[in-house]
Amino acid sequence: MLIENQGDSFETLISQNQNLSFETLNNIFNKHNINFDDNKLKSLNIINLNGQYTNLGLLLSDECPYSVKCAIYNGTNKLEFKDRKEFNGSVLKQVNDVFEYLELFNKTKEKIIGLERIDTKDYPEYALRESLLNAIIHRDYNYKGSILISLYDDHFEITSLGGIVKGLSLKDLYLGISESRNPNLANIFYRLKYVESFGTGIGRIIESYNDFDKKPVFVDTDNAFNVTLYNVNYLKNSEKVLPSNLTQEKK
Repeated sequence: MLIENQGDSFETLISQNQNLSFETLNNIFNKHNINFDDNKLKSLNIINLNGQYTNLGLLLSDECPYSVKCAIYNGTNKLEFKDRKEFNGSVLKQVNDVFEYLELFNKTKEKIIGLERIDTKDYPEYALRESLLNAIIHRDYNYKGSILISLYDDHFEITSLGGIVKGLSLKDLYLGISESRNPNLANIFYRLKYVESFGTGIGRIIESYNDFDKKPVFVDTDNAFNVTLYNVNYLKNSEKVLPSNLTQEKK
């Protein structure tokens, strides 16, 4: 379902729900020594000059109607569920809860090189975190659908509604050019240090895979944006590495 925004950006419109609570936002603001008062909420565009909550306020409120749906599968297809869960509440709560949930399945593989032990997670934490943050911050909230996350044995996918902002392309994102669909929401995440800077997300996701063969894949359509990250520890049965003394050529 698409909501008519009458020419204004979604986040600046008056929220249809004015009965909002902000326990999550208040707690996070307190941790970052940010005042939670009308002046601050107005300066952040959470409420407008008339004291009404905007849709930005709705997204940050405990009553946020949008969600993230996660599905964990056995194997490399959708035939068998391992687990599934839907996350609700403030988008700030969703980011934290979803990341913690995904980390439960982000296994660590140990490799010994000489006397040194090297631990490698299935998915670089930065890539996982940045993909999630991008989906939350830059999705098109005119659509009611959920952000969809699928985790397989060999890869991870996250799909958010709304493609890249019109006028930009994937090549532009690779160059670090950024135009946020929700600049006020992006500013909140920046102030809270969830994101380090604007326009570097895609590039740094790619950089986090520099040492691995399979690179992240980004797909942009008119109505959706999809990120695929590959499990760097995944090996098919036919590709399992045998101990060196078993792989020597027999004479």
